[in-house]
Amino acid sequence: MTKTQLVWRQISARPLGSLLTIASVALGVMLVIAILNLRRDLADHYDRPGRGYSIVCGPHGSPLQLVLNAVYHVDESPGLMPYSAWKELAANESVRLAVPYAVGDSFRGHRVVATTEAVFHPAFPVPDSPTTEGKFQAGRGFVVDAHSLEHAIEDIKAAALGEGSHEHHHHENDVAEAVLGARVARRLRLSLGDQIEPTHGVEGEKAHDHAHLWTVVGILKETDTPIDDVVLINLDSFFRIPEHAGGLIPGTTEVGLSAVLVFPRPGIHKALLLSSLKKRQEFSTAEVSSEIRKFLGIIGGVDGAFLIVALLVVLIGVTSVLVAVWNTMNERRREIAILRALGASRATITGSVVAEAMILVGLGGILGVALAHGGLWLAADAIKDVAKFEPNPLRILPAEYAVILGTILAGALAGLIPAIKAYRTDVAENLAPVS
Repeated sequence: MTKTQLVWRQISARPLGSLLTIASVALGVMLVIAILNLRRDLADHYDRPGRGYSIVCGPHGSPLQLVLNAVYHVDESPGLMPYSAWKELAANESVRLAVPYAVGDSFRGHRVVATTEAVFHPAFPVPDSPTTEGKFQAGRGFVVDAHSLEHAIEDIKAAALGEGSHEHHHHENDVAEAVLGARVARRLRLSLGDQIEPTHGVEGEKAHDHAHLWTVVGILKETDTPIDDVVLINLDSFFRIPEHAGGLIPGTTEVGLSAVLVFPRPGIHKALLLSSLKKRQEFSTAEVSSEIRKFLGIIGGVDGAFLIVALLVVLIGVTSVLVAVWNTMNERRREIAILRALGASRATITGSVVAEAMILVGLGGILGVALAHGGLWLAADAIKDVAKFEPNPLRILPAEYAVILGTILAGALAGLIPAIKAYRTDVAENLAPVS
């Protein structure tokens, strides 16, 4: 009988106990692998898409909420900031690009963001391209008509002052155009030339009182960032909608924007901007990278606790291997004595016991990895609905190899204690006839 056959015979002699031991290890490894993958996916979801963004200006409130809303398009806008502040920021000599956002509408579950052609500037981080044309997989970007935009703003202010209703006087330059994120176009099967009709409210609560159609003129390249799920429309068309006439900062006749994404010029300009902007009273300022670090730090503390619990489950599983093998040693003393009498060395017996423990733990580890990735695949849609990010069940992290290796080494240590007992088995005593 070879050493391998000896080990497998020891395992198969106790099928139920071996399966339960493997299952206990698999459960712990499954939890560890699942948590490691979810941590990585969550970090990727918030860290990578935030790269390239610099400063977000917006209404007073939580800077983190402002960043999550403007950069990741999560949750409702916390309020409004003055429209005039965007003009001032765009003219600042330290600002390379200022991109206004006005939100409040949606289209079939996708957020609608009203903005200007600045969102297609090469300095805007997504899609990443040195040219405006390179940001599109099809079509082109829209262009905001400055004259039409100012007329729409004046109409809103006039209506607020009671000097007339918000009835925009259309002229030949008025256009309503939309650019779709890649996932929006794919999921809703939209193409260039199609017309869409967004509804009022971030969750699409109700249709506008009058029909307003936007023509799809462009589709962005896929970026695997939140902008893939966004519908962009020209800012002047947004303010021409009568229902948006109420978009005033409370207590004022000032038209509001949801946020302004600011991209400073290179060098010390960012520091100068942050210093001056944080003194402003009419809006708040958030540094994107700083808020993302804080956010990931909060999440890291929570899932770190879950990871510790999962590692404890692995430890319990490995301990169960020790207990299971130890409890069989009394039953196997005669068998060990016979093997020794047939010429098996102490080292062979000891090695077979350690190998048994390692194989049980190794099988549990492999099963745990399979269960973790299978579970992530099955739960992908549910995780995306709840947590707003999609796990990647096909990716194998380098840490997973370390988990398997560490588990097997732990199994070897667990098997060492009963192996010492097997090493000390007295041959003569255990070969004596059983009375």
